[in-house]
Amino acid sequence: MGENQQRVVVDFCAGNLMSFTHELFLKLREEHPDWQISKYGCLTNCGECAVRPFAIVNDELLAAEDLEAFTKRLYEQVAKA
Repeated sequence: MGENQQRVVVDFCAGNLMSFTHELFLKLREEHPDWQISKYGCLTNCGECAVRPFAIVNDELLAAEDLEAFTKRLYEQVAKA
């Protein structure tokens, strides 16, 4: 990892993966092998998990109304770090 590169950690919920984020999870793992992308059985955010895409990005809850908006917010969050 270069001096100017930040560590990116993205934690996905298995339930949310099944409902909303599975394709994004696979895409991120393929396109960003330097990011730490993990899947957990539960991230204890069941209210989010059941209704919209979400993940924990660098220790912050990130959610959006749909996958397109979520993907955009995820990349914005990473760029801010």
